Amino acid sequence: MNLLQTLKAKLLRALAKRMKAKFIYDAARYPLRSVNEQYIPTTWGAARALFYWPDVASGEPLPVYLNLHGGGFVAGVPEHDDSYCRRLAHNLGCLVVNLDYVLAPEHPFPAGLRQSFEVLEWLAGQGAALGIDPQRIAVGGHSAGGNLAAGLASLARGHKRLRVVHQVIDYAALDLSQAPELKLSSLDKPLLRPGLMHFFNSCYLSDPAQARDPLVSPLLAPVEALRGLPAATLITAEYDILRAEGQAYGEKLRQAGVAVNERVFPGCDHMFTHLGPDASADEAWQFIEDALRRAFEGVVEEVDGAMVRSR
Repeated sequence: MNLLQTLKAKLLRALAKRMKAKFIYDAARYPLRSVNEQYIPTTWGAARALFYWPDVASGEPLPVYLNLHGGGFVAGVPEHDDSYCRRLAHNLGCLVVNLDYVLAPEHPFPAGLRQSFEVLEWLAGQGAALGIDPQRIAVGGHSAGGNLAAGLASLARGHKRLRVVHQVIDYAALDLSQAPELKLSSLDKPLLRPGLMHFFNSCYLSDPAQARDPLVSPLLAPVEALRGLPAATLITAEYDILRAEGQAYGEKLRQAGVAVNERVFPGCDHMFTHLGPDASADEAWQFIEDALRRAFEGVVEEVDGAMVRSR
């Protein structure tokens, strides 16, 4: 980590905190019992998280959705996803945990991923006290957060105290080993460009060789290593430079026998769920919500023509 890199990261974070999503929901549409901030003990210090509690009468343990914001592993805050977390908690009757994980370059790979995993384990350990079901946890994220969600699904596979039943991978970076200049869009000026991607990668990876690690670049995992992962909802955008690697990862998951609920959104670029077009953003959030509902209910999914129960 060098001083110039850190200063650039801090400037980017300051700009990101001031940014507002162009597409948001009115909080009044999705009333909740409460929203509170909690600090979860981890190896990297207390992790701040926003807890969205649904107003449900049932005494049954709640399913959980762990949300991971975007920002290239360097910037972003959970508040950027506040509107959508409220919608999911209300409509699904689940606890949504919106995590403020540690960022690079101060905390390069694997800190953010491992901290998120410790948060998963903490939630499972607090299941009875929180009134949640550790056997019905979904993970998901946007851009860099989608990358972390894929890594969490891999780390949690076969865990004895918790079960990830679904992963949401929303226009994620899934191959950091490929040079950003080779990631193309039909737009002259897509939202993500090579210079910014190089900066993100240089902050996140303390050694460029780490880009070959499947926990950094899930697309590089061999098919056999993907078997047994939970079903995935995978979203890409037509003009996003990350579209190709997202679609390639979806195909690799299918080869491994993983149920993949995939959709490419035409006429959209990176971050369209937050920046619009509004109709596409709303459609994507409905797509995510429907997939999570099926996963929490244990509804079967289709894989290569056969019906399999959500893991």
